[in-house]
This record gives sequence, C-alpha cells and structure tokens, in this order.
Amino acid sequence: MRLIGPILLASVLLLANCASPQPPLRRFTTSIPQRSPLTIAVIGDQQRTSEMEVWREQNTIHADLIREVVQSRPDALILLGDQVFTGSSSEDWRFFDRIMVPVLKARIPTFPIFGNHEYIGVDEVAYSNMASRFRITRSTWYSMIMDSIGFVMLNTNFDEFSRDTAVKQLRWFKTHMRQLTENPAVRCIVVCGHHPPFTNSAIVPDEHILQQYFVPLFERSPKSRLWLSGHSHAYEHFRHRTVHYVVSGGGGGPRHLLYLEKNLRRHDDLYPGPMIRPFHFLTIQRDQSELCVTMTPLSGQESPQESFMIGPLVDAER
Repeated sequence: MRLIGPILLASVLLLANCASPQPPLRRFTTSIPQRSPLTIAVIGDQQRTSEMEVWREQNTIHADLIREVVQSRPDALILLGDQVFTGSSSEDWRFFDRIMVPVLKARIPTFPIFGNHEYIGVDEVAYSNMASRFRITRSTWYSMIMDSIGFVMLNTNFDEFSRDTAVKQLRWFKTHMRQLTENPAVRCIVVCGHHPPFTNSAIVPDEHILQQYFVPLFERSPKSRLWLSGHSHAYEHFRHRTVHYVVSGGGGGPRHLLYLEKNLRRHDDLYPGPMIRPFHFLTIQRDQSELCVTMTPLSGQESPQESFMIGPLVDAER
C-alpha cells in the first residue's frame, strides 16, 4: 500500500474500503471520433474531499459541473487525473460512476490520464478500477489523433516509477513527439499530464522532472501549441514562447490558494482571477488554422470566462 504526500490515511479505513476492484456501471467508450471539426471538453481533479480532510473545502458541485460539460455537447472528453480520492476505494469509484452518468448516457468518448490519487491504496486494485472503466488505459501513457490534433497523454507520477519505467516513458515521449511532428496529417500537438510543469499553487510545486526532460523536447517541435495539466486545484494560464501551459484542476476537488504577489508567484499568470479560482471545465475547438481554448466557470460563480486563440497551426499536407 502506498501513501501519497502528507495525507496519512488510516490503515484500517483503507483496508476496509479497498479490498477488491469496484466494477463500473458501464465501461466508457474510448473510440476516437473521426469527424471534423470537433469540440473536446477537458476537466481535471474531480476527486471529492476525504472525510479526513476536515480542514479543507467540502464541495458538492461535481454532478452539476458534469451536467454543464454534457450540455456543451462535446464530441470527446479528456480527464486530467485524480478522478477519485483513493484509487482502490470502491466507495470513491461508486461516487465517480454516479456523477459521470450523463457522460455515459450521452456516449461521449472519454480519455483519462492517471493522477497521483489513482495510486493511493492497493496498486493492483487501483489500476483495475481504471482499466475496467477505460479500455485505453491498459497502458498508463498513450497518444491519439483527433481532428488533426496529436494528443500525448503522459503518466507524470514519477514518484511511483522505477528508474527504468521513467526512462522508458521518456524514450516513448521522444519517439512519439518525432512521429507526430513528421506526420503530415497532424497540425498541432497537445500534451496532457496530471502534474503541472508550471504552477503558482501554494500547495503543490512545479514538476521539475517535466521542466528538465519533457518540456524542452515538447517546445522543440514546430507543432507544439498547448500543455494541459491538473494537480493544482485551480485555473492558471501561462505562456512560454509559442506554447500555452494551462492548469485545469477545477473539477470539484478542494481548491488551492495561488501565490499572486510579485514576491511569491513563480510565473506570470495570464488569467486575471483571484487567489481561489472557479470550478470549471475547458473546451478546445480547431477553427481553421487556430485552436480556440475556452475556460467556462460553473454557473453562479463570479469569476470571468476566459477564451483565447492559439495559432497559426501547421498547414496540413494533402
């Protein structure tokens, strides 16, 4: 059994709740949509607050946010990790299944990545809970192409890896970045990884392994445009050269404070929001030679929506 970060979960509670995998209500479809143009929704950090986190925000908005995601009529949905609090908890996965019923009913293709909370508990059970719902996660990192956008879905839980596994993923990343760059059908590349290479969170740090090894490879490609992450329960928007780095961790987990003061913040945030950011989801649409990225707050929140264009994209060869 592994315990992540400073959260010291009681062994008796974990063992009682993590004895065996929780079978899903129904397996999510992971068929990659082939039509164009597409609207791709993104949401991160849906885990509910643990009953042991008595000092943290207790939220009940998860189902409301998913309903609003489905109402936006996306053609696909990306989950940025931390779908649940405890990866091997049957109760947590039952909660996830309940809030995701609208996605299942609408048969929206859904593509998740692994967050650190998917590793809490008994590893084999936690992995089975993911793999039984999402056929595509039989490998914990993968790539796909939707609407001429190459998506690279990383597993950024480096603390959980052996050195050999970490090197294997880095080599895979380098190979797939080259293949997507050389593929004439791909007009831009988007990376999705749970841990952010850049964040102003007061709770979690920048992921330096990503900064050192993955970001330079990503920025080397002329097709690289967007890096999506979660882990910081907030919305943040940074830009470095031609690449936008967006943290989208507003799916329902207890929100993080951000450092906004000049003497505390690590990076300049392009979003003019407060220290606590709204619950939200993203949509990505390709509009001819640009990507349109929109952050939509949950209804009833005062924080403004943000929408920005990324381009130009590389022309497709015919």
